[in-house]
Amino acid sequence: MTTLLPPKPYLPNDGGRQNPQRLVVLVPDPNADAVKFSWAIRRLASPANLDVLLVSIVHDVEDELAARRSLVTIRSLVNEMTYSVDFKVIWDRSWIHAAASLAEPGDLFACPPEITVRTGFRKQEPLDAALARKLNVPTQPLPDFFSNPGRNLPHLLMQLVYWLVIAAILGGFFILESDASQAASGFLGQAIVVILMACEMGALYLWSNISG
Repeated sequence: MTTLLPPKPYLPNDGGRQNPQRLVVLVPDPNADAVKFSWAIRRLASPANLDVLLVSIVHDVEDELAARRSLVTIRSLVNEMTYSVDFKVIWDRSWIHAAASLAEPGDLFACPPEITVRTGFRKQEPLDAALARKLNVPTQPLPDFFSNPGRNLPHLLMQLVYWLVIAAILGGFFILESDASQAASGFLGQAIVVILMACEMGALYLWSNISG
């Protein structure tokens, strides 16, 4: 029989609140191991008898049905006489936006760190860290219950756009520099090329900052 270890304390991401009153658990995957995940939730809620709210986000009807089935199962496994357990399905594509819509004073958010949110064009941040930073709420990571979604299609498309813009900047300025060196000779031509090279470096720097 596998023994589940208690989750690590949430103090590093406490958001300035030390005494939570409700445990809000973000559940991203209806196919997770409901039994093990439920025991982890119970270990968080039981010591302080925290009320539990299970939350999933969906954006189509099939996802909603699967999410509701999963949340009902988890609720039945977490349920205790000493605290209440409820669930909520939110139509949204953003965990941050969904969490902000239901956050109340005294909430402790528990979520899988494998789920990430975009903080720049190419940068990702664990969901628990993003919640603590953006919403100033205490968070508790619940690792190893959900698989890492990895490099999905939107992420690959963003990477492709990033490198296509880099190539366009380099190619465009190369043509401009070649034309300038042929159109103007001597010091004037060299000066124009130097200015164009400086503009090229500036464009690359600006795009890198914009894209993260």
